Amino acid sequence: MATHKVITAKNADNGNTVYLTSCDAWTPDIAVAELLQKEDEDWRLAFANRLHEVTGPALLDAVEGKFGMAELAAA
Repeated sequence: MATHKVITAKNADNGNTVYLTSCDAWTPDIAVAELLQKEDEDWRLAFANRLHEVTGPALLDAVEGKFGMAELAAA
């Protein structure tokens, strides 16, 4: 199974973990997160770092699940 990345951050209002979607929204559901290709990681992370509604955006290992949705990569 190929490893991808998703962008995770903390919601600035409540500290909950959120994930960046392909439509530039934040979701608490990793299944809705955008699975990034290697060539998109840097610019998407730079975009996330400019947003004020979250803190500490970072790349996180993920895999494409059975139905094409993001899942956390096994540690």
